[in-house]
Amino acid sequence: MSAVLALVLVAGVQAATIPEPVFDTLHGRVAGWAHSTGGYWFAVYVDRKGGDWCGLAGASWRMALVETRHLPARVTADRRIGGAMCGNTLSWVRAGRFSDGRHPEVAFMLWATPSIGAFTYIYRLQGGRFSLLARFGGDRVTIGVGTVTVAFENRDRNPLGDLEDTYRFSRGHYKLVNRH
Repeated sequence: MSAVLALVLVAGVQAATIPEPVFDTLHGRVAGWAHSTGGYWFAVYVDRKGGDWCGLAGASWRMALVETRHLPARVTADRRIGGAMCGNTLSWVRAGRFSDGRHPEVAFMLWATPSIGAFTYIYRLQGGRFSLLARFGGDRVTIGVGTVTVAFENRDRNPLGDLEDTYRFSRGHYKLVNRH
């Protein structure tokens, strides 16, 4: 019976396939990607095999923008996010128009470790380049058009001492508008 259950569970899991232009142009371990507007793919990846038991020590997290409008696909922007270490996890990657609903943007959430916490980054795509709009530290971050909600497991994890903060995009920046 347990063997049948295991087969059913394994059959229900589907692996995501890295898009060919991303796989072909990035030299590293791609952890997440999203299709953006204008013929671009956005990807977050680890640049090389690191040392230590987890294979991340000495490596770096990077993000890249891969243009696919003209072949062959090419990297138009590549930026280092930070050093990689054991315990890092990429939670999600998204592309959309988050801030004002007009400009193409990308976002991702990268955990340092569960005890240290995570940061969510939002970048605007301008001329095939990255421009940082905001960085939010929190355990759960929800992005909507013009709003970001940052939630925390407990009050001690938030420097402001709240369980949830809401930010609105106004005049080119995200501003704190509500604390719970």
